[in-house]
Amino acid sequence: MISDTLMGSFIWLLGLAVGSFLNVVLYRLPAGLSVGKPARSFCPRCKAAIRWYDNLPVLSWLLLRARCRNCQAPISVQYPLVEAVTGLAFVTTYHLLFVSQTRVGIDPSVNWPTDAPLLLAWLVLVAALVACSGMDLVSYMVDTRITDFAMYAGIVLYACWPRACFLQSTAAGPSAAAALAAFVVSGVLLLRASRKQLALEGAEKDSASDESEPDSGALAGDNSGPASKPTSAGVGAIAIAVFVGLSIWLLVTMINGSAGHAPPAAEPAVPAALLALFAATVIIGGQRRDVDAELHEAIEEEAPEARRLALRELRWLAGPMLAAAVAYGLVANVAAVNELWRGAILWPASSSFAPLGGAAYAIHGAMVGAAAGWALRIVFTLVFGREAFGVGDIYILAAAGAAGGWDIVLLGLLFSVGIAMAGWLAGLLLKSTSMIPFGPWLAIGFVAALWLNKPSAIVLGRYGDDIRVAWEMQPKLVFMGIGLMLVGSMFAVVIARLVRHFVEPKP
Repeated sequence: MISDTLMGSFIWLLGLAVGSFLNVVLYRLPAGLSVGKPARSFCPRCKAAIRWYDNLPVLSWLLLRARCRNCQAPISVQYPLVEAVTGLAFVTTYHLLFVSQTRVGIDPSVNWPTDAPLLLAWLVLVAALVACSGMDLVSYMVDTRITDFAMYAGIVLYACWPRACFLQSTAAGPSAAAALAAFVVSGVLLLRASRKQLALEGAEKDSASDESEPDSGALAGDNSGPASKPTSAGVGAIAIAVFVGLSIWLLVTMINGSAGHAPPAAEPAVPAALLALFAATVIIGGQRRDVDAELHEAIEEEAPEARRLALRELRWLAGPMLAAAVAYGLVANVAAVNELWRGAILWPASSSFAPLGGAAYAIHGAMVGAAAGWALRIVFTLVFGREAFGVGDIYILAAAGAAGGWDIVLLGLLFSVGIAMAGWLAGLLLKSTSMIPFGPWLAIGFVAALWLNKPSAIVLGRYGDDIRVAWEMQPKLVFMGIGLMLVGSMFAVVIARLVRHFVEPKP
């Protein structure tokens, strides 16, 4: 069997290489360029193709001294930063899943390659989170093609994962059937909406065919905006050294762990990695961007229509919600339907694989994440009269639910709220901007949820038992508790808005 240290080293190098590809995604997708054409990376300034030995993750940037070999144009520190962050995130994920084994419900005998689908689902999710965080930090935009890829990859990979016993308890229940019904109906609605949007865009292009095409150089950009220089080269080099050092630290803990020198719970490398990612997000996200003022103006302009938009979105969600309610009722109350559903989930009974069960588990997680995001968006938009939660963040939640599971996405969302509040307060110290997007905090929250999955499950299990007893004895207490939580959340938002009003820098 491959040792954890050797496998972890491979995962780290894979993360560096994937980070190099993510730089292409971060540069080309927002500019409307093809990710695959041209196949080779090129300098945005002189358009010269980059040689393979000048495209080695992190190392080439250092050897070239952050300069293009052909035209001597400065190479943004963004590139090695993304590579180093992705490498650290990959090795941290492998460490949590296979070394510390923090995921609840997984057999302790997890190994490679038997559990490769689980690892690949998480690595695809991590790569998508890095890409979405980069786009969100720069332009407050999330490309749903990235989140859709991560979500569908999670569904396919869980269908291929031979751990049916871990998935069946959730997948065989009526909630998973409800999630599948909502997934199908919402997919049909989104497909119809996308076709209408494509038809509208085609009509607009036909009507504007006599206008000149946009300059290709403008699309490519010159890599000199806020996206390309989130911080100085010196500070960036220090950050890269920190991320690489933490990755090596994790690999060393694998050696010690395999030798029995240090228990996984005593390893401080994971919280140190999360703290480093938090600090980097605060520093990069706290930089003023050109789109800050535009976004602020757009929110103010759309505020009068925010509640009306939320009600329209709620009407759109009525179809998936109705389908989910019908499916839940049938599986929960009709014995024949329940037997048919469980039979499909457990098929084939003689094999450790449960393809339909795995896919249903991932779809259930995706719909739980999306439902939580839509609930936050609609409720707080109706209460405060402003857009409260971005649609792109809902897509991130759906992808995380599919690849990580329903409990990870809910726990990660809970953690990310606290992390985002801490990051927002820390960002105010920079006195540059108080508008930090939520996507990066979600990414950190999901990794934190994986790290603290087992202790959180123990705590929530105890509280769950208490809530169950309270519901049986005094249901009013449960409703009072929910009401107090909602009031407290709204009070916290009001306090945050007051603080922001007095301390945020003027546009």
